[in-house]
Amino acid sequence: MKINASRDELTGILSLVGGVGLFSTVEIASKIIGPRVDPVVLTFLRFFITGIFLIIICIPMLRLRLTPLSWKDYGIFLLNGLIGIALGITLFHIAILTMEKAASAAVVFSVNPVFVILLSRFINRESWHLHVWVAALLGVLGVSFFAYESGAFLTVSLQGLGLMLLAAFFFALSICISRRVVGGYGAMMLAGFSALFGSLLLAPLAWYRFSCADIGPLAGAWLPVAYVVVFGTVLAYVLYYFGILNTSAQKASLAFFLKPVLASVLAAWILNETINGYMIAGTILILCGLVVTVFGSYLNRERK
Repeated sequence: MKINASRDELTGILSLVGGVGLFSTVEIASKIIGPRVDPVVLTFLRFFITGIFLIIICIPMLRLRLTPLSWKDYGIFLLNGLIGIALGITLFHIAILTMEKAASAAVVFSVNPVFVILLSRFINRESWHLHVWVAALLGVLGVSFFAYESGAFLTVSLQGLGLMLLAAFFFALSICISRRVVGGYGAMMLAGFSALFGSLLLAPLAWYRFSCADIGPLAGAWLPVAYVVVFGTVLAYVLYYFGILNTSAQKASLAFFLKPVLASVLAAWILNETINGYMIAGTILILCGLVVTVFGSYLNRERK
């Protein structure tokens, strides 16, 4: 039994690493796609297909529910999809195009756990502790360095930072909402319906922003778009949630420390991006903030 448990946990850890690894490639693939595909259209494609796929996986769970999903449940999915997908991820893709480097985009977005800790006081009734403010301070200092991602202060970099921080805020708000309601649905079902509803909210805007002239650029970028949809979203979510089921939420949080590091390495390797001293300093500060966030929360739970 212990051997099987160890194998399950090892499989879970490998799944977590695989999922986070695939998530880490989204910024790089999005830079390769560039302005050829509108960010709203790309977000719609990513999460419409992901939502359908995750819901199909959850069909056995839906059949086992003692009570069918109600209008209130669908309202929760709609709200979560609006905040996390329609707002958060759309801004994320716009910010990637605005920022000069994919590595910068990945690192700045990784501050969302700090927002989660700050917002959880109001949504999840969690207390603030000293580590929250230490993590927030480290995160703010770290992010400020990315205004110098090109080696000098640029207004466009500041605009990109603002957009990415707003994206991280909305994504963190979605996480807090998910924490509050996930027990009634399961992580994969909640993610599936939220992704589908979020994409459907974007459908009218995606349709408005897509014209016949965009068919050629979309066709030319079909390979990286397909990669982002199939591998960077669908497979990444499946692996990540499978990993959570076989390990723990704590290990899942720790696994996300790999994302900014992996994304920076991949950006340097695939896109030939240069990582300057400002970016290294900012990354270190943000990673320190994430360490304080995760381990501070863990120590507080242990004391209780």
